[in-house]
Amino acid sequence: MVEILKNMVKRAWGIIISGSATWNEIAVEKTSVSVIRRQYVFPWIALTVAVAFLFNLQTFEKAILNAIITAISLFGGYFISNFICFAYLKNSRPDLASKTDSETLIAYSYTIIILIDLVTIIAPSLFFLRVLSIFAAYVIWEGCRAIWQLKEDERGNIVLIFSLVVIFVSVIINRMIHWMLPNA
Repeated sequence: MVEILKNMVKRAWGIIISGSATWNEIAVEKTSVSVIRRQYVFPWIALTVAVAFLFNLQTFEKAILNAIITAISLFGGYFISNFICFAYLKNSRPDLASKTDSETLIAYSYTIIILIDLVTIIAPSLFFLRVLSIFAAYVIWEGCRAIWQLKEDERGNIVLIFSLVVIFVSVIINRMIHWMLPNA
């Protein structure tokens, strides 16, 4: 477990600080999607949900509700983003339509969204950091280069669609839940 946490932090740090080199490592690894989910995405989401519970302990019910909303937003955002992005690839770029490559790109670029959620849960006054979600576009840009060896002029549409989906799907899910549960 400690090794998984160490690798998670190391990989997230690498994606943020030296994206190009880290994406080159990811492209060479060819790790299965189930391993990426189990050892990277799900632990980050679980950590964020636990922090959402612990940092909203005004009442137990409020803490549970916030943790559930965070879990639904992040898990839903991750899986819906995978579905939409892969469907886009199948329709617009069938030559790149590999479910493994698409999900790898989404999994590691989703790190930015998860980390921003984590920081804003711990320190709500830093809500303005949500604008840094746009950094996910750069992460996706570098990922397209490393995973699919796309040139700059070929990456534009893919980066645009993937970025919009990764950035906004979990936000839309969160807003819908708060709309349905106005006192949450």
